[in-house]
Amino acid sequence: MHNDNDIVTTFRNHLINQEGEEDAMKRVLCIAESCCDIIFGGLPRIPKQGEEIYCGHFEVKAGGGANTPMVLGRIGVPVRFLTSTGEDFFGGMVRKALQESRVELADTGIRAGSATPVSAVLSTKEDRSFVSYGGDGGDFVTEKRLEEEIRQADIVHTYLGYCLHYPISRLCAAYGKKLSLDTSCVDADSMEEVKEILRTCHFLKVNEEEAMKLTKESEPWRAAEALAAMGIEHVIVTMGAKGSIALCGGKRYEQPAISMGVCVDACGAGDSFAAGILTGAAAGLSMADMLKLGAVLSGMCVTWYGGVSDELDADTTRKRFREN
Repeated sequence: MHNDNDIVTTFRNHLINQEGEEDAMKRVLCIAESCCDIIFGGLPRIPKQGEEIYCGHFEVKAGGGANTPMVLGRIGVPVRFLTSTGEDFFGGMVRKALQESRVELADTGIRAGSATPVSAVLSTKEDRSFVSYGGDGGDFVTEKRLEEEIRQADIVHTYLGYCLHYPISRLCAAYGKKLSLDTSCVDADSMEEVKEILRTCHFLKVNEEEAMKLTKESEPWRAAEALAAMGIEHVIVTMGAKGSIALCGGKRYEQPAISMGVCVDACGAGDSFAAGILTGAAAGLSMADMLKLGAVLSGMCVTWYGGVSDELDADTTRKRFREN
C-alpha cells in the first residue's frame, strides 16, 4: 500500500518546489490541430430539426487538441504544443487561451491564409452533440519540423489519426522518445497499420467502446488484455462514470470515477484524464497515482463548461488529489 502523504509530497515537489519554480520534470510535446469551441450549455435537450431552444449558458473557448496541453500547463507541467490555427478571430482566441495556460507554442501556431477549426457544442446534462467545421484541411506540419520538435521532447502525446498521417511513431522510435496515444475515433483503411502504430506506443489511453472496437472483444478487461498483448507497456481504458482500468507490466489497476460536484458538461473530460496520465509520466508517479490524478482532473473538468477553467491550477489539483 502507498502512503498518501508521500504521494502528495512527490506531486508537489515535481510540479512546483518550495521556491515556486518548476522542478526538473520531463518535457511533454503535444501534437494536434487546435479548435475553437462555441458552447451552448444547459440545454434541456438537443433541438429537433426546425426547432429553436434557448440555452442556459454560453461561452467560447479553445478546445479539441488544445485541451490536454492547456491542462498540463495550468498544473505546472512543462509542455510544448505543435499545432496550427488560422489568422482569423477564432485562431486569435485559441492562441490567447494557450498563452494564458502557460503552453509554449512551437513557432506561432499560425498557418497563413487558413481558417481555424470550429465546433458548436450542444450540451445537455446527459450528453452533448457537435456540429464542426474542420478548417481548411491539409498538412499543418512538415516532417522536418516534426523531427526537430520530437528530438527535443521527453514524452510525445498525440492522437492515433495523426500517427496514421505523419511519421510520429517512427520518429519517436528513432530518437528513443516515449509515445503517448489517445485513439479518439479513427476509421483507418488498414487495421494492420493501426496495430503497427499501437505497438510502438508506451502509453495508450482508449475509452471502452474504442478498446472493444479495436480488439473485437466484448468487455473492457479482455480488450485491455488484447491491447497489452501487442506489446503496449501501459494500457489505460476509461469507462466514464464507471472509472478506469489499466494493465501495466502484467499488473491490473482499477480506479473509480471521482465526483467533484455537479456534472454540467463532459467536453474535454477524456483530454483532462490524459493530462493526468502525462503528468504522472513526467513526474515519475506510479500507475495507480496516474489513474487517480486522471480521475481528479476529469472529475473537475465536467463541473465547468469546456475543457479548462480559470479554477484549474496546481494548488487546487494537489488539494483535490489529497482529499480523494
